[in-house]
Amino acid sequence: MMQNTLKNFGAITMVLVLFSINNAIAQPCYPNQIVTAAYATGGTSPYKDQVLWLTWGSSNQTTDPYGKHNQPLTAGNKSYASISLGSGKYLCVEAEIISITGTPVNSYAPGNFVGDSFDNLYNIGGTGANNKLVAGIRNRNDGRTSTLRLRCKATIGSVPIRIAGLVIADAESLAPTEYIYATADGRWTIVELKKNVGAGDYRVRKENVNGTTQQIMRFLRGNDNNTTAISFLSFNESAYNNTGINPDLSVQFTATLKGGGLTALAIGLLTPNADLGDAPESYGSPIHLLQNLTFTSDGINPNPIFYTNINTIGYNPGALVSTLGSYLGSTPPDADNNSMFSKDALGDDNSGDAGIDEEDTWPIQYKRFSYKAYYMPGNIISAQIPYKGAKAGARISGWIDFNRNGTFDTDERQTAIVPANGDGNVALQWTVPSVRKPYSTYVRLRYFDPSEPDATSPDSNVNFGEVEDHRMYILGPAITNPGLPSKAKQ
Repeated sequence: MMQNTLKNFGAITMVLVLFSINNAIAQPCYPNQIVTAAYATGGTSPYKDQVLWLTWGSSNQTTDPYGKHNQPLTAGNKSYASISLGSGKYLCVEAEIISITGTPVNSYAPGNFVGDSFDNLYNIGGTGANNKLVAGIRNRNDGRTSTLRLRCKATIGSVPIRIAGLVIADAESLAPTEYIYATADGRWTIVELKKNVGAGDYRVRKENVNGTTQQIMRFLRGNDNNTTAISFLSFNESAYNNTGINPDLSVQFTATLKGGGLTALAIGLLTPNADLGDAPESYGSPIHLLQNLTFTSDGINPNPIFYTNINTIGYNPGALVSTLGSYLGSTPPDADNNSMFSKDALGDDNSGDAGIDEEDTWPIQYKRFSYKAYYMPGNIISAQIPYKGAKAGARISGWIDFNRNGTFDTDERQTAIVPANGDGNVALQWTVPSVRKPYSTYVRLRYFDPSEPDATSPDSNVNFGEVEDHRMYILGPAITNPGLPSKAKQ
């Protein structure tokens, strides 16, 4: 005979334990479906909290919450995930097998063959027969070939979200006469490998598809002996469906497997990490998906002829890493694992690995001051807002809750356009209105990518960028020295 996921994401993500999935509460996205796509909870992979594995075959959420082994699959079968983002928001993921050609296929739980090693890297419940993560799809008939085409998409509420990447894995154990191919609009990288040096070659090749932006990852042969490879793909922008009557940002790809007897592949998705607001809950829960995953080189260049034997002492795969992306201030955001609501708007600063100064964009002169200094009706609040890694045409919007009604209103917003790629500052300027209340209040700042259609909402869900919330401490009449820490009006 011959995993990495969305968790944190999820995405992603990450790198990220951004979202935790709980199948018992997975219904908000798909109340009438069996929701089983999951992150591995066991295994040695450093990426098991980052890959959402598509799982298959279950007809009962309670008895088979992560798929069911050896069930027939047909075109139209779907794998679903509902990932809580806090505050009643969910990342909803749907993957559909839209066609199957060649021999039929069944679901497969890695570990059911003695030569399997995917379950050592990713599993739920243990390795071997104990593994409950039914992430595999195998050919049903010995020695036959199966080709599947899949479509995947994600939303938060009704807003389409870009899936950050794709993962293809040898889920059983390729033999010398077996292979797995995957074709998608993006670039493949071997990111994970379980070697068994001395057991025989494990050959792979990458090929660019002429005249297209697609690339093929070919697992050409294995050794049938506890060796496996996992390849991650970063989608090109052209992979996303963003035109026509339903621009749902879905992606499509093709996977082919051929068994000498039976063999199996596993399919996972990378989802982006999220940055959340941390003002009190009444101000809403904006989500910025960071979309900041990338890969280091695996040392394999696309070539239509030559292969690389990766089951050697000297071969080293690439790695999944986070890039800085586009963000506000001097520190990139980290992944937020849950809602950040806080009275002092420091929930984000006090969590994650970016440190206590993650949100450092709002000018210090406007963080604590006498209401007479800057907060009389007609005063001008002029804030220089720094950014890094920005794209020309991006928009930075800011809101100040002058009337203290617990929301950021349209007339409390100011927006500036980023003039050029790179680092810099934009000026946001407010005239203090007559309806202002001289009490401590809140500021929200958001970076919107040029691809976002709107930069006017204080609590929308968007791809890319960052949100920062700050509390402005307004000092009462008895305080004239802004350096004094007391008497701030609440």
